Amino acid sequence: MCILCGELISSFHWSDVSFKEEKASISAGENQKERQRSRLERAKLLGLVLAFYGLSIKEWQNSKFILSDKKGKSLIVNDLGDLWLKAEELSSKPIDILDLNFINFLKEHHG
Repeated sequence: MCILCGELISSFHWSDVSFKEEKASISAGENQKERQRSRLERAKLLGLVLAFYGLSIKEWQNSKFILSDKKGKSLIVNDLGDLWLKAEELSSKPIDILDLNFINFLKEHHG
């Protein structure tokens, strides 16, 4: 249970599971360092994408993310499935990964 928010952390998003084995399953505490490293890398990559929309993301408590805009407003994001809805809530422009301005931004800033 999370001490701060009182939530049980009992479920994992599919992106938190390593599919090295066909029947991969995950339990709390198992492979924690590897999962944490993966989540931090994911947050870093998401930060590159979300920067175009004036947003930033941080990993929080090994189970959630904090999504923030430049004005200081923040939302707790449960997993990557929850991210895009909340990103649209905070962003001043619609999230569209096929937007040519977005694609050019990624090319210009990240090769």
